Amino acid sequence: MVEYIFGRYLVSSGRITDVQLDTIVEKMDSVRVKLGLIAVAEGFMSLKQAEEVNRLQATMDKRFGDIAVEKGYLTEEQVSKLLKYQGNAALAFVQALIDEGVCTLEETDGLWEQFRKDNGLSMTELEAIRSDEVERIVPFMLPDECKEYEQLVSLFVRSMIRLVDRHTSVGRAEVVNTCDCKVLAIQRMQGNGTLIDSVMEGTDGLLVTTSVYGKMEFGELDEDALDSAGELLNCVNGLFATAESKDGSFWELLPQEYSMNGVDLPEAKACKVPVYVGSRLFYFLITRYA
Repeated sequence: MVEYIFGRYLVSSGRITDVQLDTIVEKMDSVRVKLGLIAVAEGFMSLKQAEEVNRLQATMDKRFGDIAVEKGYLTEEQVSKLLKYQGNAALAFVQALIDEGVCTLEETDGLWEQFRKDNGLSMTELEAIRSDEVERIVPFMLPDECKEYEQLVSLFVRSMIRLVDRHTSVGRAEVVNTCDCKVLAIQRMQGNGTLIDSVMEGTDGLLVTTSVYGKMEFGELDEDALDSAGELLNCVNGLFATAESKDGSFWELLPQEYSMNGVDLPEAKACKVPVYVGSRLFYFLITRYA
C-alpha cells in the first residue's frame, strides 16, 4: 500500500507524474533494496559511511555487509537483521525512486518528513504507513464515526491485495449522507441490526477489480461485472461473519444485489472509503442501522 499512498503524494506535489509513478511501482516489484539504504534508514550507519562502503564495493569483490563489518560500521547481527528487511515495500519504493533518478538517498528523509507534515501525520502514523501493514494503516484512515468498521475495512483491503492487486491501497475515509453513484453492488448482513456494504465506481477502479476478480475482461459495469463485484463482497463478508462468530456475534448474509439507480442510506450515515487499484479509484461504502 505504501507505494501508492506515498506515490500519490509525490504526484500531487509535482515531484513525479502519474506515468512515472506506475513505472516506478512496476520497477519496485523486481528491485532488491540495497543494504546501505536499509542501514541508513534504520539508523545503523550514517549516509557518509554507506557511501564510503558503496565506493569500496566498486574496487573490492565483497558484499556490502562484509565490508561494513570489516570497517566496524555494522555487526554481524545487524547485517542479519538488515537482510530480513530487503522485502520492505517502503524501502523498495524508495530504492526504485533513487534508481530512476527522482531523488538521492540523502533527499529521501526530507521527502518523508514533508509528506508527514503536509498530511498532518504523527510520527506513529508515518511509521504505520511505512510498515505497509493493513492493520496499522486502516485505523487512522477512518474518522471516529467509522471506527466500528475497522475490521471489515481491513478485511476488504487484505482481500483486494490477495485476490486482485498487491498494490491496492486506501485513502482517507469520510462520512456521507447520500450515495452519489447510481451503479453499485450491494450486500446486506443481518445480525446486530442490519449492516450494508457496497462498492461503487470512481475512476475505473471497480471495472478493473471486477475484471481481475471475475477472470473476464468487462468493457463496462454491466450486470455481469456487478455480479463479479457482488461475489467479491460476499467473499469478504463471509470472512467477516466467520470472525465475528468467534466473538459470539452472528451475521446472516443476504443474497448480493446490484443497482443501476443508486441506493438510499436508511436512518444512518455511511462510511465511504477510497480504494485504489494501482492508480485507479473506487469506493467501499458501509452503513449500519437498527
